[in-house]
Amino acid sequence: MKKTLREICRLLDERGQLKSPRLKSQASVQNLSYNSKAVSEGTLFFCKGAHFKPAYLEQAQALGAIAYVSEQDYGLDLPLIQVEDIRLAMPIIADFFYQAPYQAFHLTGITGTKGKTTTTFYLTKILDLYQKSLGKEPTAYLSSSSYYDGVDQGESHLTTPESLELFYRFNHVRESAIDFMTMEVSSQALKYHRVAEVPFEVGAFLNISTDHISPSEHPNFEDYFMSKLKLFDQSQLAVINLDADHIDRIYQRASDSKTVKEIVTVSTKDEQADYLAKNIVSGSDQQHFVLHAPDFEGEIRMKMLGRFNVENALVAIAIARYYQVPYETIKKALQEAQTEGRMEVYHSTDKRIHAIVDFAHNKLSLEKLFEASRQMYPKAHSIVVFGSAGDKAISRRKDLGEIAAQYADEIILTMDDPGTESVEKICQEINQPIQAAKRQAKIIPNRPQAIDYAFQQASAYDGEVVVLIAGKGDEDTMKINGVDQAYPTDRYYVKQALEEIPKH
Repeated sequence: MKKTLREICRLLDERGQLKSPRLKSQASVQNLSYNSKAVSEGTLFFCKGAHFKPAYLEQAQALGAIAYVSEQDYGLDLPLIQVEDIRLAMPIIADFFYQAPYQAFHLTGITGTKGKTTTTFYLTKILDLYQKSLGKEPTAYLSSSSYYDGVDQGESHLTTPESLELFYRFNHVRESAIDFMTMEVSSQALKYHRVAEVPFEVGAFLNISTDHISPSEHPNFEDYFMSKLKLFDQSQLAVINLDADHIDRIYQRASDSKTVKEIVTVSTKDEQADYLAKNIVSGSDQQHFVLHAPDFEGEIRMKMLGRFNVENALVAIAIARYYQVPYETIKKALQEAQTEGRMEVYHSTDKRIHAIVDFAHNKLSLEKLFEASRQMYPKAHSIVVFGSAGDKAISRRKDLGEIAAQYADEIILTMDDPGTESVEKICQEINQPIQAAKRQAKIIPNRPQAIDYAFQQASAYDGEVVVLIAGKGDEDTMKINGVDQAYPTDRYYVKQALEEIPKH
């Protein structure tokens, strides 16, 4: 995999990215990094990001960097590869350095406003069970919560990693001789070229709704939507959920793609879909539906609840069938699959109070959460506890407030990774549309106290109650002032509160 600096310059020149190289040798590159702390002898270092400081480059040089790639000359006595656009140059170099590792396995990319993590989990579960039946090792995946690449596994820090890390993971999958990799593809990854140079065998589009609108992400919905649609520009098979908003634009973009060879559709409503779910029945601990597919008609049972999870399952089924996974394997996997912190349901001893812990943190996911709870507990009084993240996705605050005002009987606003912002300020911004709808919300900045208060209200209510704890799911940290502080998880506080509720 070793490539010389001159070979890299020649490639960048061919791709129209090379501005002004300043090289001294034919040195071979041993490693790629944009993290100055991770530099070792022979590393080609990348100067990227709005917050990049020359001190990082000096640290990289001290640790053994042989050259650096940058849009500007920092004047160091170190070979420089100056480029037009660092974000475009990174995946070009990574692809060249690792020699197109994605060619060694089946790669699936999944995008959408809601459901990426769950769909990735479903498909990974199905493929793992399939591989096990063949006597093979588990498959690889990259999700917003965790990753496994055959060599390393751990907690994710971005939904889709930067291109250097992404190709590094791809290389591990190839080295491990793993047949499949499933990954979430975020709008940021598509907009800022993290997945440039990556051809997806399958690209799935789940849904679209307003999200990630802020000065540091997408300036408006159109930019967000157009970024998502770019997935079709580098996919061979497009799997599309016909129940999504703006479906005409989604389908048209897939049809217009120069790379898409086939489109497969799923739906819970449209009879023309290739994979259609009918007669959806949801209980308190499972749901089932009748699947109508080109080569199958029969019942599918799922451990995870919520109609939106049926949509996610249909996408996973369609992709699995493309990979020729037997239906028996698919059925078994979906019946067993349960992702922590997503539609996890708990009950008081007397079954009067129900609690749902879910990762819902944007307009579409919160709306789907309310719809699922109404489907499961149609007569229950609803209490919702949620907040919104600081320093990003500012538009969510208005959206979340509007949805809560529309669906909830009681609203409690609290912290959810406030970052450098004031929890009180975030809650007040969420509260504005609630007040505009002539509704009231109680603000309790401390999240454990807010959850405890919700169950006090539920306990005092004379009748069936459902408490929705939204936003954090199974996350065990709370980002405050740029630091991830330990947080026991919403599940912990829900279980604790339910144990303390006396029987009615």
